[in-house]
Amino acid sequence: MKKVLIGCMLLSSFAFSDMKSDPVSVMTMRGYESAMARIEKGFLRNNLNMVKLGANNLKQNSKMIDSFMIESDSKDFDAKAYASKEASALEDLANQILTKFEAGDNDGARKAFDKTLTRCLACHRIIRKW
Repeated sequence: MKKVLIGCMLLSSFAFSDMKSDPVSVMTMRGYESAMARIEKGFLRNNLNMVKLGANNLKQNSKMIDSFMIESDSKDFDAKAYASKEASALEDLANQILTKFEAGDNDGARKAFDKTLTRCLACHRIIRKW
C-alpha cells in the first residue's frame, strides 16, 4: 500500500509540475489523478461505489488522448500511437479493477491498480519527459 501512496504522490506532483501545457491537457491529467485517487479511496473504505466511479472516470479520461500535444523526438517512435495504446490499456485495467473488486478479489483489484499506476508513470517518463 505504501507503493500506491508514493505513486499517487508522484503522480500528483507530476500533474502540477511546471511545464508548457494547454488547459485541456492539464484538466485531462487532473482527471486521471482524481480517478486514481477515488479508486484508492474506494479501496481504503471498501466502497464499491467509489471504486466504480473512479474506474468510470479513468475510462472516460482515457478517451481524451487527443487533448495532449505529443511530440516525438525520433522518427522510429510514434508517440501518438504509443499514447493511444496506453490509453486503451488504461481502460482495460480500469475494467479489471472494477471487475475484481466487485467479485471480492481485493488483492487482484489492487494489483490491477498497481499496474495502472505503473503504466501512468511509464507514459509520463516516455511521452511527457517527466
